[in-house]
Parts: sequence; structure tokens; C-alpha cells
Amino acid sequence: MLFFPYKLDIALYRIPFLTILVCLVCIATFASQVRSSAAFDRNLQTFCSTDTDANLRAILDSIDDETLGKGCASIFTGLRQSQDRDQKIVELAKQVHGLDFYRDRVQDLRYKEDALRGGLADFESFVPKELTDELAYRPDRYNVVTMVTSTFAHGSLDHLLGNLVFFYIFASCVESALGVLNFAFAFLLMAVVTSLAYSHSVAAADALPAIGLSGVAMGMMAMLTTMLPRARIWCFFWFLLIFRRFTLPVLVIAAWHIGWNIYELNHHDAASHINYIAHVSGAATGVALGVLYRLFAPQQLDQLAMGMES
Repeated sequence: MLFFPYKLDIALYRIPFLTILVCLVCIATFASQVRSSAAFDRNLQTFCSTDTDANLRAILDSIDDETLGKGCASIFTGLRQSQDRDQKIVELAKQVHGLDFYRDRVQDLRYKEDALRGGLADFESFVPKELTDELAYRPDRYNVVTMVTSTFAHGSLDHLLGNLVFFYIFASCVESALGVLNFAFAFLLMAVVTSLAYSHSVAAADALPAIGLSGVAMGMMAMLTTMLPRARIWCFFWFLLIFRRFTLPVLVIAAWHIGWNIYELNHHDAASHINYIAHVSGAATGVALGVLYRLFAPQQLDQLAMGMES
């Protein structure tokens, strides 16, 4: 069975240039992520298999850390992302047992620490960071730049396409109503609010980095629904030999998606890796902006409403 909304029954009175640009940037970014990931894997394998000396390999093989795991790839990748590298290296050196290079305990620990520091320096010079890691928002760091860049990065082709379909359907109409500058402000505000909501909803130090446009897409859906609650959306349904194309009120689509995300926010399995708090906070931001726009700029909404298909 297949069911998805694909088009609002609103004729746009201006081309949504910024919405189209966001979609193109997301596509280009994902292509760069794929290339970056392939280069990372190649260099990582080369470094860990041939570019580490025997003593460092022995040290790495003796470590099995609770947070970083074990093995060259896991340990150095984790150290690169650690906020306190020196402290973590000291902890790792103490975990090495049954492998003594010096009789003096202090000298032996210092040697292991230096070996790990040197290995990390070589790792960082030989293995480039993945683009996804550079763009992702880490909830314990409150980086405004990555709050925005993370919206353009995606974890898979399905993730990308699903977000772009929903984003374009709603954002194109929002941009048509708001204009480029107001739309850009709404986009950036949603990106920042959803990131902050994520930071305040998790044990930030242990939480996964966030990527994806879904929080902003939910915000655009909620904002359009608030501004134009009478709009309808075209949907496609397929099941076996049954094909249907019909319209539903945008309120129904929004209520379903927002309601489902609120439910999942309170009942979801943490292993799902879906950022429900970003979805819900994005929707809340969209509703707030939609209310403000209805109060202070109703004439643009009236003009857009005239473009609804009968």
C-alpha cells in the first residue's frame, strides 16, 4: 500500500526561488556526503591496517572502552569527537593491562599516552572528517552555524527524498505568502528552535548528532495550515489494483502528522534515531509564526487564498 500527499491546491503567484534553492542545496550536499563517506572509509582502512606501528597497534588492541569501544577505527574516531581529548587519552592509557614497555609505572603510562596522542595526530592528518560530521548539530555544543547546516544534511536517500517532498509542498506556498526575506527568517528560526529543543530534551553529552530537514518541513506544514486552514492537499493512494487521487483538508494532514509525532515523542524507542522533538518543536514554531502572520499581514494570505483551485 502507498499513500502520500504530493501537491497543495494552491496556484502560486510567484516562483518559490528560495524553496527550490534549499532543495537543490540538500541534493548537492547529500551527493558530497556520499563522496566524503567513501573517502573516509578508504583512508580509515588504510591508516588502521598499514600506518600504525606495532606498539600502537598493541596498545589499541588492549583497550575496550565503554564509550569508544575497541579497535583503531572506533578509538580514534571517538577521540576526534571528544571534547576533552587529553583526559580521555589518560583514561585509555590506564586501561592497557598486560602490556608493559617500561618497568616504572609512571614512565610506562606516559609512553602509552604519548603513543595515543601521536597516533591521534597522525589519524587526523591522514583521515579527513566526514562531511556529515562537519555539518551535523551536536546537542551539547550550541553551535548556531551547525544548527543551520545540519538541516541540509541527510542520512540516506530515503531520508532526503521524503523530507524534500514534504518541504517543497508546504514551503513553496509559505514562501509565496511571505516573500523571500520573511521566508528566510522563518526557515532560520525553525532551524535554530528545533536544534535548541533537541539540546534541552536529551542528555546532551550522550545524544547523537542531528541532521535533516524534517523539523523545518514540519514547521512549514504547521505554518501554512495556520495561515490557510481551508486549503486542501492532493493525495495519491495505491493498493494492489486500486489507484486513487483525491484531496484532503490540509488540517487533516497536519493534525495526523503532528499528532503522531507528539504520540511518538512520548512513546518512541530511543533506538529509532528519529528526532521527534525537532518535529514537534518545528510544528509549534510554525503555528506561532502563522498566527503572527495572520494578525499582521492578512492581505498576502487573502491574495494566496484566491489562488486555491475550486
